[in-house]
Amino acid sequence: MARSRRRRVSCHGRRISQQSTRSISIAMSQTDYVNGQITNNENPKAEESEESEDDELPILPRQFIPDSELSPQYWFLLKVVKYIKFGSPTATLLALCGLNRYDLTLPMCQQALENSEAVDVLINVLEADDHKCKVAALRVLQNMVKIQHFQRLLVMKSGIATVVKLLSEAEPDVRCLAAGTLAHAVNNHRSRMLTRKAGAVPLLVDLLDIQNAPVVVTTDEFNLKAATKQKIQAATAAAKALRSLSYSSSARRDMYLAGGILLLTRLTLSVGGVHREYPQAASSSLTHHRAPSVASTTTGQRPFVNVKSRLTSRRAMAASVCSDSELDFELLTAVNGVIHQCAADDIFRASVRADMLLGQLLRHMRYDCETLQTLCASTIAHFAEDETNRRVLTQLKATETIVWVLKQGEYQLQMASNYTIPRSRPEDEQPLELQVQIDRPTSHVEEKQVEKPQVNISLLKAVSTAVWKLSLSPEARDRFRQLGIVRIFIRHLNQSTEEVLLPIVSSISVIGTDPESLALLRTERAVPRFVWLLSGNHPGLLSAAALTMANLTADLDALELLETIDAARLLWSLLKHPSPVVQAGAASAIAAFSERSKRAGEVARSLVGGLELLVSLLRAPELEVVTAAAAAVARMATEDETLAVLSDHHVVTLLASLVRHKNRDLKLRVAEAIAECCRWPGNPAQLGQGGGVKPLIGYLRSSHLDLRRAAAKALHQVSSDRENCFILHHHGAVMLLLKLVGCGDVEIQSAAAGCLSNIRNFIHNA
Repeated sequence: MARSRRRRVSCHGRRISQQSTRSISIAMSQTDYVNGQITNNENPKAEESEESEDDELPILPRQFIPDSELSPQYWFLLKVVKYIKFGSPTATLLALCGLNRYDLTLPMCQQALENSEAVDVLINVLEADDHKCKVAALRVLQNMVKIQHFQRLLVMKSGIATVVKLLSEAEPDVRCLAAGTLAHAVNNHRSRMLTRKAGAVPLLVDLLDIQNAPVVVTTDEFNLKAATKQKIQAATAAAKALRSLSYSSSARRDMYLAGGILLLTRLTLSVGGVHREYPQAASSSLTHHRAPSVASTTTGQRPFVNVKSRLTSRRAMAASVCSDSELDFELLTAVNGVIHQCAADDIFRASVRADMLLGQLLRHMRYDCETLQTLCASTIAHFAEDETNRRVLTQLKATETIVWVLKQGEYQLQMASNYTIPRSRPEDEQPLELQVQIDRPTSHVEEKQVEKPQVNISLLKAVSTAVWKLSLSPEARDRFRQLGIVRIFIRHLNQSTEEVLLPIVSSISVIGTDPESLALLRTERAVPRFVWLLSGNHPGLLSAAALTMANLTADLDALELLETIDAARLLWSLLKHPSPVVQAGAASAIAAFSERSKRAGEVARSLVGGLELLVSLLRAPELEVVTAAAAAVARMATEDETLAVLSDHHVVTLLASLVRHKNRDLKLRVAEAIAECCRWPGNPAQLGQGGGVKPLIGYLRSSHLDLRRAAAKALHQVSSDRENCFILHHHGAVMLLLKLVGCGDVEIQSAAAGCLSNIRNFIHNA
């Protein structure tokens, strides 16, 4: 849409020219940004591309009010906008102040502002030279852009560039309001692109630099100077705007090149822009800090004051401390929001000192602010994807902090659920003048139960994701078990949201592998819940539930329960799922069932096409699926009846095609499957015809004991065919087998000796 013409605001009978803004030149190299890494390749298409969580905002239907139903307030708003257009600077300022007091969420007010072209008028005022009018116009515009319709109007009227120019003004209040306006206006792909191209990112990064703020100690925090507060407010607004822009990969690249990593890390290591010492108590909070009285700090004596003045002084002090503490929390929340978006990039994680940043994030998680805890937990989850960072987090005792947050949430829910509101006070607690008017002699307290509190879903999801990523470290996994994380997660298995259940069930599948955790899952009646999860549709949740059931088979009582509720049939049905992740998880669970359950083969044979489907997974292109299917075949082939069905589906031919693979886990599972399948007559000959004997000889040279053991067992069964013995003798398998006869493993010795015996017999008889 073409930009509509706007009238310029007249001041003292003359037209106001556009103010020349201060130019800030920032040297930025022409680089390309791909997958969180900066390279020197120029790519204009990649420069224009934007990655965002949401596309263009949908056009929501607005309520249209006919002229016959318009109230006098509508016509008065039209007059106010008219005064802003043609009035003097004083009238313009008064009209803007009056407009700022209206509730812009009302449909009538929105219709009046739209019909009067208020957005055009405000943009025109921002281009004027009057400082007070600019501030008032920015306050009104900041409230307007909170509404979706006016966000689109600001973009279509090219007002983004005008607001961005104000970020280079000399007045700090103008810069702060301009950053706050951008924080609300930049919420879609197009607005982010226009804001970035207007050069807003370097200017917003400059507002984050509040290192020169005066040092203020914690004891007199309520006496922060106005200049320091203004810098903190400007940095908070800039951090909020950068958080909205950080959904774009190009904006994050501009932020890194402008030095945003250093400033973000510096702000994270501070509270309110000034470095302070954090209390060591576990339940510390910024709102808990209280300054001692002046008399007590100087003379050590308690001054005499009346009760009324003392209460007034305490209320004023508490209000001031809470206000500044909320300001600190607002800044920390905004900065951690930007860091949360940037933590997904490899360049950001590689450019910061992980020990300092992660240590401070863990301290922030101790504060009584659920939004801040959620952002810090999500950032820690991003950092925990790297093995080095997992080791650092374990050393910083991140496991204790995460479990503490979960237990605090449960404690608050328990306290809130037990809290009751008295409907009326007893008669003896009422004032005397009210007691005289009461007719009844006594009054009992009627308790009304408070509505049941709800779990913070966002916080639970972020913390459980951090547990899931951190539990990939063996040290953290053992520490989580000691802290009882499995018992805590069992209480949250009744969540209905799949996005929350996914990290919880995945964490249990990784951590709950020890006998104590498995017994806890059984005694807390969590086994039927996992079986019920197998009937869902979420691929990740299905895979995690299947892996948990594979772990539960190690507990005999849990295995008996799974057999009673016929959970194996659900696992076999998951082999038809289109997701490779689900197929791999189901095949792994089937392998565990086949190894420990006596009825596994009977259940598999009773399912029409089940074993054929399992064999077909050996043709899958995904490595995880093929490895899990080979492991399941190795366990299922231990029964002769099942082995006969597998042989009818030419399982050995498929195994022979997988022998030459380079992956060690796959080679181990394939060798185990060959060792079991070649017990059936005719299968060793099929393996030799498929070219699977020669690669098995190379397995004997492996440095891994389990792979050498599986290869020796497979060659022992393969050597039952005469042609295979000639192949083994021709390719030097005899010398390798002779070395294995002298090893310390009994199974390897027996298999190697049996293979040598078969080779000797066939060659001697030849």
